[in-house]
This record gives sequence, C-alpha cells and structure tokens, in this order.
Amino acid sequence: MNIISEQILDDDLSEKTTQGLAQLLLVSAFAGALVGLVGGSFHWLLVHGSKSFADLLVQWKSGGFLGLPGWLIAMIVVGLCVGAARWLVTFAPSAAGSGVQHVEAVMREEATPASFRVLPIKYLGGLLAMVPGLALGREGPTIQMAAVIGTQCGKWFGFARGDRSLLYTAIAGSGLSVAFNAPLAGVAFVVEEVAHRITMRRLLATLIAVATAIVVYRSYFGNAVEFNVGNLLPGTIPELVAYGLLGAWIGALGVMYNKSVLLGLNLFSNIAPNTSPIAKACIVGAFIGLVAYWQPHWVGGGEMQVNAVLAGQLSLNALIILLLVRWVLGPLSYSMSAPGGLFAPLLLVGATSGALFATSINFIVTAPFVLDPIAFALVGMAAFFTAVVRAPFTGVLLIIEMSGSVTLVAPLITASVAACLVASLMRGEPIYDSLRARMNQHP
Repeated sequence: MNIISEQILDDDLSEKTTQGLAQLLLVSAFAGALVGLVGGSFHWLLVHGSKSFADLLVQWKSGGFLGLPGWLIAMIVVGLCVGAARWLVTFAPSAAGSGVQHVEAVMREEATPASFRVLPIKYLGGLLAMVPGLALGREGPTIQMAAVIGTQCGKWFGFARGDRSLLYTAIAGSGLSVAFNAPLAGVAFVVEEVAHRITMRRLLATLIAVATAIVVYRSYFGNAVEFNVGNLLPGTIPELVAYGLLGAWIGALGVMYNKSVLLGLNLFSNIAPNTSPIAKACIVGAFIGLVAYWQPHWVGGGEMQVNAVLAGQLSLNALIILLLVRWVLGPLSYSMSAPGGLFAPLLLVGATSGALFATSINFIVTAPFVLDPIAFALVGMAAFFTAVVRAPFTGVLLIIEMSGSVTLVAPLITASVAACLVASLMRGEPIYDSLRARMNQHP
C-alpha cells in the first residue's frame, strides 16, 4: 500500500472513531495559542518596524547619513536586508516565498512537513524582507509558521503520522486568522484552499486552533479592523449588475496577474543564471529601496494604501498609477523567493481595480445612479483574491471580517462568483496550484 492510500485509510479510520479526539483538540488549542503569540508578535514587529523605517527615510532625505546621500543609503540598507532574507532561505528552501504552496503540497503528500528551522527563518526573513518595503504580505509566513507549530506539537505529544499531518494543515488556518484578525476566513481557508475536503476531525481541530489563536492575538495586540469603511449601502439591482461586470473584469485581470507572478519568478531564475540569487536579490532590493526613498506610498504590504483608497483620497490618475506600479512591484518582490506572501498585495490591486472601475464608469456613463468607488474597492478586493487564489468563500469572509461590514454581502458574492467564472473560462490556474507545480519542478 503506497503512502497516499495509507493516508486516506488513516483519515477514514479517524473519521469513524473518536479515539484520541480529546487529546487532538487539546493539542490544537495549545498550538493555536502559540500561533497567536508568534503570529501576533510578527505582525506587531512588521507594523512598528515599517513605521520606524519610514521615519528613517525621512531623516535620510533631510540630511543623508555619514556624508552619503539618503537615496544611496536607502539602496544599500534595503539591498542588504533583502539579500540577507534570501540568504536565510538557503538553510531551508521550503521557507521560500509564501509557503502556502508548501502547506498544500504536504496535504497532497507531495512534500514532507517543513522542519522546525523554517519557523525562525520565516520569522526573521519575513521581517528583513517586508520592513524595508517589499510588496509582500505577512499572511504567507504566518500560515507556514502556524503549520510548523502544528506538526511540532504533534511530534511533542507523540501523535501518529496521520494526526501530525492533520495538525500541519489544520493549524495553518489559525495563521491566516491571526495575520488578518479574521477567524472565519482562517477556517474557510483550510476547507476551501488547503484541504479541498474536510472531515469532522480536521474541522474541529481547525476551529479550536483558530479560537485560541485569535483570543491570544486579541488579548495582546488588540481587535481593530484592518480596513476602515463607513456605512455602505448594499445597492440596487442595476448596481448589482455593475458588481457582476466588475467581477468579470477582475477575473481576467487575475489570470494576467498570476502570469505576471510566474513570469517574475522565471525571469529572476533565468537572467544571469550563473549569478548567485542572493546577489540578484540585493540588486532588486536596492531598486526597491530607491523606490521607497522617492515614493514611500508605493511600497510595503499595501494596507496603508488600501485605507487611502477606501477613504477616497486618490484621484483617477493616482489610481491608474498605483495600479500599474503595484502590478510590477508585487511580482518583482515575490520573484526573489524571500519569505513573504501574496494575499496583502493582492488586496491592494483588487481595491485599486474596483475603485478605478467605479470612477471610470461614473466619468464615462451618465446613469440614473452613481457608483460608490469605496464600495467597489471593497468588493474588488474579494473578487481579485478569488480570481487569483480561486477561493471565493475565503475571499468574501476575509473582506467582511477585515472591514467589519456585512452590508455588501450580495455584491461581494456576485463579484466573486463572476471573477471565479471568468478566470476558470480563461483556463487560468489558481496561483498556488501553479506555485506548487513549480516547486515540484524546482525542488
């Protein structure tokens, strides 16, 4: 009997009996609490580290440093930080990039669970890459660190291989919950994206881990929503049609964005193939440092820019420029395989696309109603997430929890379904399927 069939048998037997279930849930709760501490501190350091680095950029602009111009210092510091982040990955290749694709590969028996060394590498490498401004998200590292905590807890408590594998994927959901303060989205992520199938045993382990993780996170790091929105109206039937059209347009954009991410990875590998990837990462990092010096509002994970879009602070031209810049900066940042995720940058591209859609329609078409760019930006985030990741339920829940608003449920669902339909009709692969396949081809 091969490994895959043995795993299926283990899962089936576990589903038919409650043997060891209480112990599994206790360990899941303990692992979730650890994720709350690790993921919460990671988030806190990213937020405060990024703010401190932004303050440094302001100082360097006004007076340079050690007699050197500020722009040169920014290039050197960011280049060295990004190079160091990429160097750390050499000690654990499975820590490269988002890490979500590796978690999914473990679920499909295409890879073994990441070793414990991935956790400190992902933690420190993520800080080195994202604090200076790479357009990467904290959710990827947090999800993989959570998965590592899950499997390590399974080892510490002497679980069989089947339950250790279950913990690896189940606890991963608590990582997403902590990264975005979105508990239900974390559960949906495990069901919809990681496992693709669910047993009661896996569901209970995921739920209890998410619960303890989010309680610990909120106890230490607060409970503020990520995106600030006002009172948004659900819209009329004609507006719902407009949301559907937005979803269709974003579905096509999502397919192209996925190709951009893969193109960036291939170009980074193929250009100067004999050059060390660490040296190349330093060069790309230096370029991003230069961008951060002159245009600090273009770099980073994207949360600050999303809130600016949701506050209606950007004109039509500013939205177009930001969309184009982030379309390039996101894949470029991910191309180096430094620790960092895709979710947060995706949300900014989606928000910008949604606001741009509504603003353009209002400018071009005289209609009996005016589209709300803020509402379309919020819906655009869920639609773009769906188009890229192909997980509509997770995307809808994620935006609801991150905004604290439920008034746009129907538009969120409509746009996400349309985005998923168009992306599927265009035969665009979900990004993590593509990254998992590439990981298997380039171990």
